[in-house]
Amino acid sequence: MVHAESVHAEVHGSAGASTREPARKRLVMTGGTSGIGRRVVERLLAEYPDWATILLARPSARLRELCGTRGCERLKVIDTDLASLKSIDHACDDVIRFLDSHRIDALALNAGIQTVSNDAASMDGLELAFAVNFLAHFLIVERLKAHMRSGGRIVSTTSEVHDPEAFCLMGIHRATWQDPALLADPVQAQQSVTSKVDRGEARYCASKLLNLMHVRHLARAMPTIDVVGYNPSVVPGTEIARDRNWMQRLGWKYVMPLLSPILPGTRSLRQSATDLLWLLTEADTQSMSGTYVDGRQMRPGSLESWDRAKIARSVEVAKWLINERL
Repeated sequence: MVHAESVHAEVHGSAGASTREPARKRLVMTGGTSGIGRRVVERLLAEYPDWATILLARPSARLRELCGTRGCERLKVIDTDLASLKSIDHACDDVIRFLDSHRIDALALNAGIQTVSNDAASMDGLELAFAVNFLAHFLIVERLKAHMRSGGRIVSTTSEVHDPEAFCLMGIHRATWQDPALLADPVQAQQSVTSKVDRGEARYCASKLLNLMHVRHLARAMPTIDVVGYNPSVVPGTEIARDRNWMQRLGWKYVMPLLSPILPGTRSLRQSATDLLWLLTEADTQSMSGTYVDGRQMRPGSLESWDRAKIARSVEVAKWLINERL
């Protein structure tokens, strides 16, 4: 279970520091302490002196290590528990205060969690993958969209597992459509899938479908902002398998990264991080807005991800859940 934190710690920088470098671009990011996001943050700090990063993350050994790397004077950390809507709301207040009059150039909605061992719930009593992967990012956009630069970009990390027709090396049981009000319920979410392991995977897949639907919605609702759904593909070596048994964790962390150059449908951690960094800093995202980008290639995504009635229902439920709990 993820525990909420109400403390918002400043690790580096101050509100006054932001006013001294007005030309610097600003990235706000979730999921930057491990995996693909960690590689992106490390490269931004080391290679992109014209970028500053505001990271929404909980205190951890990984975060302390990151704050000791080269370029960390351009890193601002705001203590945020993505499993708590109140924590996210307070964190967004802190982001806005820290920005002062500056604008966000890029917003990376990258954090993700998959639980397969039980019916895990967030601090708000919502199914954990739904809460962290989808609803947390929905709230972040709602709170910060008015503070984005016109022509800025939002990149949401989704996955090919949103699409039941797409090839998947891992053989993951894909999501079947369920009303988001049911997906938010830890007991009812993907209840038609009998195996607990398969249910966890299906709930993860469903959250990634909602991420892409959110991208489609935002691209229409925010025409001055570029919004892209990014698929990093299957990336062995990340922390996404942390809820698996020890043998699966061992294989995912150490064996599969060695095999990824020859395994179809997989990418290295380095390649996927490079692609995400490209989308956040250099890509012509205006021509990609509203699309699903696999690596660096625009793909159609699932037919369901285009369903306007289902997209509208996802937005409606997200707003209702947030209003009910804040």
